[in-house]
Amino acid sequence: MGYLDEEAVFSHTKYLERVDSGKNENVTSPQIATDYWQLPQDARLSDVIIGGRADEAKHRDANHVLPIS
Repeated sequence: MGYLDEEAVFSHTKYLERVDSGKNENVTSPQIATDYWQLPQDARLSDVIIGGRADEAKHRDANHVLPIS
């Protein structure tokens, strides 16, 4: 699972690069994402991507230290 989460972190980073470069529009965050990651009311897509990437990084780190049985 840690490797799958690592790929998710990478994918979020690539998506964020597309938004930051203007290839994808940095639209307003959906309310559900704003609420879930406790973002400011003026949050944008880039903020959502950053929040999702942080979640995946936590999962990655936790799954890489779990013992395999």
